Order: sequence, then structure tokens, then C-alpha cells
Amino acid sequence: MKLGQRIGTIWVLLAMLFLVLYCEKKHGKGEPLPDYSSYSAPLAPEWARNGVLYEIYIRAFTPEGTFRAAIQRLDALQELGVNILWLMPIYPIGEKGRKGTLGSPYSVKDFRKVNPEFGTEADFRAFVQAAHQRGMKVILDMVPNHGANDNVLMADHPDWFMWDEAGNFTREVADWSDITDFNYDNPDMRRYMQETMQYWIREFDIDGYRCDVAGMVPLDFWEETLPRLREIKPDIYLLAEWEDPKLLIAGFHSDYDWTLYHLLKDVRKQKKRTAEAIQLIYEKDSRYPQNALPMRFLENHDEPRSLEMFGPAAIEAYATFIFTVPGLPLIYAGQEIGETVRPSLFEKFTIRWQEGDTALFRMYQRLIRWRKQYPVLRHGEFIPLGVATFKGSVGAFLRRGDQGLALVATNLWPDFAEKVVVTLPEHLRETLGTQELYRIDQPEERLSLSEMVFDEFPPFTTRVYVGTHP
Repeated sequence: MKLGQRIGTIWVLLAMLFLVLYCEKKHGKGEPLPDYSSYSAPLAPEWARNGVLYEIYIRAFTPEGTFRAAIQRLDALQELGVNILWLMPIYPIGEKGRKGTLGSPYSVKDFRKVNPEFGTEADFRAFVQAAHQRGMKVILDMVPNHGANDNVLMADHPDWFMWDEAGNFTREVADWSDITDFNYDNPDMRRYMQETMQYWIREFDIDGYRCDVAGMVPLDFWEETLPRLREIKPDIYLLAEWEDPKLLIAGFHSDYDWTLYHLLKDVRKQKKRTAEAIQLIYEKDSRYPQNALPMRFLENHDEPRSLEMFGPAAIEAYATFIFTVPGLPLIYAGQEIGETVRPSLFEKFTIRWQEGDTALFRMYQRLIRWRKQYPVLRHGEFIPLGVATFKGSVGAFLRRGDQGLALVATNLWPDFAEKVVVTLPEHLRETLGTQELYRIDQPEERLSLSEMVFDEFPPFTTRVYVGTHP
């Protein structure tokens, strides 16, 4: 199993490397992503396709760090407009090899218990019910690849875990010293993990899972398990923390768009052009399985805070970009008020809500409202547009569907662009060339698709224009 799991992991990591590089194929530095467009992923439930995902680390979410205290913040989340709450792992944390004072939530001691640090099972059930009462869904972080070094299963089922040649519990990633990998060659272990995922749905009415390092778990486990979860809850939502279209074919709705995230960082550093990010989305989505709902983001708990990474001057332009391209956008708790400290997984830190930037909160609130108000921003076809501008700092794309039209032009560079000319693809000029759109935040500003010329385009500006389909 160890050799086989290593080979599988290496294969998936190579696939991820291709994803990172294929956007550079025009420069001869990588190969295109294989075409999976003839395959289908399951269609995500409507609430996920129309949603905005919000990640919560219970420990950092409130001073108390409990489910009961988190309930008190749900009204603020409802005001923000998010509708899918992803809770990072809520299980008891292992003590053997624990990192830091409090340990990582990804070092799970018991997969069928609630961390007493966060409260009781009744408290968690109350949180789920309170979210449902507000029209929100709750997805739970599952950690199927490994358990804590003192996981409760080890004493009775040592064969459920990985061993090295010397007879010691072991792991694939050496730095993850607070965990031991599961042995997926053992059918009883597989059955336990499958039943655990069923347990939280049946007992607590959760609405789905975000599955940690999903690509390090054998693919056939997902092919067998995910359909059984749908038998319990047909409108479940499933997110894989990985970047591999085969996981979507196996039954996940979404994976992480790490490639876009890293490219956007390069755009911010002026190592890449704005148009390259747009072309990446187009090429990747056209090669991914049908129905795929990629999760797109500017930050998460594994990455620096977006305000630190992209900067106050650029954050609105980049956030608007993320909220107008296809996929499911993510907000990590605190992002919406400009928190610059990424909470440690191992120590206590409380998001500084009282010091938050209310203007940034209103900006994210506005972006979420736009997505709700204009369905084409959620479901419309994504069409890159030609842009002539100095240095290539400006890019543009069209969203088109039965729900209308939207044009997004964006300068993700610090350079001031003059005389920007945007052109429609040849095959759309006759059908769409007569259309006139209005700027979503300044309706008096009109734009004709037949002649899209900007005399100037300031740095870090994203403009959104909307209109009806002809």
C-alpha cells in the first residue's frame, strides 16, 4: 500500500504541475491540460451554483471560539450575503506530537466526536439549525487521508494505519508530524470512513463536505462513497481540496483553482499579463468536465491574507474579478473586513472584527449582491475578448446567457493604461455588435459593443457593464 499510495500521490502531483504550467504553453514552457470536456461532473445543487462560500475556523471566529458564540455572528453573515458556511474540522484534536499549544484541527483524534473546545454536540446541532433558519447551508471539513498520532482507532485497529519498514506509524508528508496516514488497502478502514461521512449527514443534517487533500485518497474510494452520500441527501455539495478533473468525474462538484490563484499573484507582481488570467479560465474551463464548479479565491487558511498579498489599492479590482468569472467564489472569515493576520492553526487568535474596514465589507456585500441580481454573472458563457493596450495591463471578457449580457474590463496592474480598445470575436459581431450596456455601478455610463474604446483605464480598476441579450 505504501508504495502504491506513493505512486498515486506522485501521479496526482505531476497532474497538478501540468495545471500550473499549461497556462504558459504559448511560451513553450508547459503542456496543455488534457481535455476532459467529454466527461461530466455531477451537477451541483442550485444553492451551490448560485452561492458564495464562507470559510470559518471556529477557534478564531469569536473570542469564545465556540459554536454558541458563532451563532451570534450569523446575522452579520446574512447581512454580508453569503449562503454556504464551510466549517474547518470540528473534531477533537490529537495530543501526541501536537503542534503548538492547541494543536491543528487537521490532526483528528476522533472523527465521530465534537471538539469540547468548541462546545457540545447539542451546540453544533444548534449552529446547523440556526444557519438553516437563515437560509444558509453548512458543509463540514472532512480529513479522510489521516488521523492524529493518538487517534482512538489505533489501539484496536493498528492495521488501519500506515507503517514503515521499521514497524512505526508513518505518513507521506514528513512535515505533518502530528498525524499518521490511513491504510486504504484495508476494507474495514474504508467502511469506517464512509460510514463516518454518512453519520454527520444523518445525525446533524449537514449539507456537504470539503474534503482535505482529496487527491491523496484513492480515487475508487470516492467513486464508491460519494454516490452513497447522495442517497442520504440528494442535494449534497462536495468540494475537493485538490486540483484534478478526475476527482470531479469521480463525484465531486468542485475542486480548488490553485492555478488561477498563483497566476493572479504573478499578475499582481507584473510577471504575467491580465489577459493571461482570463485566457487561463477560458482554456481550463473548456477542458474540465461538464458541470464543473471550480472554487476560486484570493485567500484561504493555507495562504496569506488577500489584503496583504494584493494590497489595499488593488483588492477591489481583484475581488471584482473573482466575483464575475465562472465558479464558486470563496471568502475566508475576516477577509471581508480586511483582516491582515492569518490565524495560526495551532494557537488562539481572534479575528479583529471591531477594527475591521467597513468600506471593504460593503464592497464584498456589493459584489455578492451583483451576483444575485444578475444571473449571467453566475451562469453565463465566458468569452475572452481581444484588448489592445500598452503592455497588456488590461484584459476583458464577456458573460453571455439567456439571463442577459455582462462585459468586464479590468486592469490588474499598477500601470495607467491609455487608449484601450476592446473587440468582440468575429462570430459575435453581427449578433451582439449593436448591443448597448450600462455600467453596473454608474448606470449613466453607457458602452456600445460595436465600439469599445476607453481613453484611459486607471490602475487596479475593474469595470462591469450589464445589459439584456438581443
